[in-house]
Amino acid sequence: MSQGRQEDRLRDPVIIRDSGRFSFPEFYTREKPRLMRFFTRQLGNQADADELAQESFTRFVRAAPAQALASPQAYLTRIATNLLRDFVERGSTLLSKRTKPLDDGLHAIAPSDTHRELQAKQDLARWTLILNQLPSQTLDIFLRNRVEGQTYVAIAAELDLPLWVVQKQMLKAIRHVTAYREANDD
Repeated sequence: MSQGRQEDRLRDPVIIRDSGRFSFPEFYTREKPRLMRFFTRQLGNQADADELAQESFTRFVRAAPAQALASPQAYLTRIATNLLRDFVERGSTLLSKRTKPLDDGLHAIAPSDTHRELQAKQDLARWTLILNQLPSQTLDIFLRNRVEGQTYVAIAAELDLPLWVVQKQMLKAIRHVTAYREANDD
């Protein structure tokens, strides 16, 4: 780091740390359980929580000298919050990991294969009936996500709905589809 930038960082009253020497092992031991609770509460998944907690500490170590921070805990919390936001925006939520596209297992049909063509038409008719049992708003949100590939955030913005409503409607649709899939797997 250049001398000028280092001097600016040390003069900045927000970043200066007056307390004694910083010990990362002690900081890690003290903060890891707090981060795990935060991520587990938000994600409901211990494995994802552990992964994000480790990534938070990695970014913390890479970002700035901890000795120069006024509040390393607040800085770590900001990193964790940003990681969680990015994780959710990528669609890496528990809901999206548990779902499968409707066309799993379908393969392209050869034009001369009348049996497969008939089977595909019957499957399409069956899934059309199943999906038409959903309320219109739920069906619209489901099709926007699964057929058109829109994200939950984009759907919420386009339909002027809160994000939680879109997530709730998707969960409703996925449960409906899963119930029919499980009934047919027997």
